[in-house]
Amino acid sequence: MVDKHMFYFNLMNALKEEGCGVCFVVKDAAYRFMDNLLYERTNDPYLRKEVKDSLGFCPLHAWQLQGLGDCLSSTIIYSDLMNSLANGIKTAEDKRHFLARFSKIENRGSHENKRITCPVCKITRETEKNCITLFVDSFSEPEFHSAYKKSFGLCLPHLTTVINNCSDSRIVHSILDIEHEKMKDLVKELDEIKRKYDYRFSDEDFGKDGNAWIRAVEKVSGKEGAF
Repeated sequence: MVDKHMFYFNLMNALKEEGCGVCFVVKDAAYRFMDNLLYERTNDPYLRKEVKDSLGFCPLHAWQLQGLGDCLSSTIIYSDLMNSLANGIKTAEDKRHFLARFSKIENRGSHENKRITCPVCKITRETEKNCITLFVDSFSEPEFHSAYKKSFGLCLPHLTTVINNCSDSRIVHSILDIEHEKMKDLVKELDEIKRKYDYRFSDEDFGKDGNAWIRAVEKVSGKEGAF
């Protein structure tokens, strides 16, 4: 029996959303962290130090943060950061070594490379790890199993991670059987799009299958902003 804490219900609710549930939880965690940073923790000295020590954010999260549109909070954060960088370049004895920190990356798999120390990446890595563990532990729960079967399923990166973290071969085969059916259903919808682009059937309206090509991208690559 899985201990049903808030994170469990967050994942259950995410399975009702469009797309990969794990991606949804991870992306939501990143947004909540950035929103909290801008609107409540801009002047938090510990977090400001973490941002400076990490040399800011990875490109993905830096631009997501900017996209939230809080000019003043971003100005405060980046004023601190730019001063720290300028002083580091000026005072570092080994300037090459100082600048080399910018190219420091961690290989998390074939689908992404990210700067090790980005504060938002730390949150998403931890959230992703917890989600994967919870998914495996909860899979045999009837309520969770049913919600998963009705959902979009998992994107390929998270499917691979779940399978690699599951030692129960019965669960592995059950997950793969479910994903196989979901992929075949998606193929049928993609075939419908191709058919309706044929001039002989061009007068037919696109229905639910009309956005299948977008869902196919997510199925293979994950939700935009989650990696």
